Amino acid sequence: MTQDPIIGTNQSLEQLWARVEEKYNLTRDKSWVERSALSLQCRIQTIEKAVKKLNGCIRQVENLNPSGASDQDIMNRAKRMLLDDPNYKKGFKFDHVWHIVRNFEKFKDNVMTSKQISRKHAFDYLSSESKNPTPESQAPESPELSQFSFNLNDSVGGSPSERPIGQKKAKLKKKMDDEVTTSLSRLKDDNSKIMEMLEKTNADRQMFIEMQSKNLAFQQMKYEDKILMRDLNSITDPNIRACIQAQQQEILQKRGHFQQPPPSGSNMFNDIFGNIGGSGDNIPDY
Repeated sequence: MTQDPIIGTNQSLEQLWARVEEKYNLTRDKSWVERSALSLQCRIQTIEKAVKKLNGCIRQVENLNPSGASDQDIMNRAKRMLLDDPNYKKGFKFDHVWHIVRNFEKFKDNVMTSKQISRKHAFDYLSSESKNPTPESQAPESPELSQFSFNLNDSVGGSPSERPIGQKKAKLKKKMDDEVTTSLSRLKDDNSKIMEMLEKTNADRQMFIEMQSKNLAFQQMKYEDKILMRDLNSITDPNIRACIQAQQQEILQKRGHFQQPPPSGSNMFNDIFGNIGGSGDNIPDY
């Protein structure tokens, strides 16, 4: 709640703890008890006191400069040191929130390490030299000393404690993130619409091709029917009659009729359309 740069610096104490109470009771586990704002304040104070104490023990272990000790080794030694305090004989009980609050400024022990103390002495020395310059101190003898003066704010381990970004920067960053999200969402919607249009166009094209194919097939059938209906006896030119007869035979083979070519046009007509109105159908002859 207090780490939020947009809201954290512009709220009263009552507003802060009202928001903490609301957030806790909305997100708490069912097995946890419901707490009031006052109860949460007391709980935070207890955690703050224990975390500060453990941070102090960690600083003491770090001041000993243990050779080859890892962060976990330092933590274990600090917890054993914490057991010497009569108020913490049962040990540190807030490991579940340690990784969250250990770097909060409010939860630090405010005790400088040996490295920070040495840097402070060097800074005081440089400040006094700048106020009372001597011929020897007007220009540094080596670049290392000048470089050192630029790194006085480095914390232990090379990771400075950064404050939250300012309110205006946080709002600007949030606004830019929202604009990027909106642009990406709009681009995604536009791409979806384009894909829908392409799919619809492709479906329309396929339908048009299918209709064209059906139309061509229908026109071809009409033309073939016209050829089949030609009366060969009415054609006087033998060459034309032979050509028409060959076309009729080809059409019949394509449609599944394998009859031999009829000797005359009238028989060709009967082979195609059957015995329409003949005596075999019990229908009077024409």
